[in-house]
Parts: sequence; structure tokens; C-alpha cells
Amino acid sequence: MKPNKYLIMATPNVSGHRRVIKSFDKKSQAEKELKKLLSKPKFRIVNGKKIYLTSYRIAQSGTGINNPRIKKVRGYK
Repeated sequence: MKPNKYLIMATPNVSGHRRVIKSFDKKSQAEKELKKLLSKPKFRIVNGKKIYLTSYRIAQSGTGINNPRIKKVRGYK
């Protein structure tokens, strides 16, 4: 029996092709990670301007992520 995997796939800002960000064994784990990726960024006010801190999302891909999704795949290792 081949195990199911749940992949978080997203389009990086530099290219138009979807790629795998992370893979999980359970859908609940993937949904929890997806919520982190889609959450609003934290910000700090410096000299009256908002500076957004999006380091978590940028660190996952290196260039930023657009439109992340969960994809179920059978037999993926």
C-alpha cells in the first residue's frame, strides 16, 4: 500500500511554475502550515511608516510565495 502525502505547492515570485514548498503525512499538519503561510504579516511602525515583517514566508521559498495550495498525492515519497 502506498502512503498518501499532502503537498503544499506554490508559485514563487520569480517564475510562473508551481513547486513543492513542504510535504506532510497528515492533512491537518498541511492545513496548519498553510494557515501560517497565509496569515497577515506582522509590522512595526518606524518613523510613522509601517514596515512589514514577512520573513517566515520568504524563508520558506527564498523569493516569496504566491497562491499556496494543498495537493493530495498517492505513493509520493
